[in-house]
Amino acid sequence: MAAQQSHTNTRWHLWLRAVLAGPCAAGVTFLVFAAMPVWVPKGEGGVDHIAFPLFFAPAIWGVAFFYALLDRSLVRIAIVMGAIAVFHIVILKGYLWG
Repeated sequence: MAAQQSHTNTRWHLWLRAVLAGPCAAGVTFLVFAAMPVWVPKGEGGVDHIAFPLFFAPAIWGVAFFYALLDRSLVRIAIVMGAIAVFHIVILKGYLWG
């Protein structure tokens, strides 16, 4: 009975980790990407605030993805990704709706 429960627990943790590394990492990446023009300084030509988010989006996704895969604590992953998401939602709210 204990082996069955352990196997079910392991499947549950794998499923949660996959959700955190997949859709959650993509969502956090999108929020950071969307809010980046607010906190990235503009260049002389005025296009750096558009180019930097496009350039760094794969790196941001990679960091979120591998963090979700490599950290041992699922709770810590959810808290860190949630805090980053809330922070960028607040930035976007202030930028879009003043």
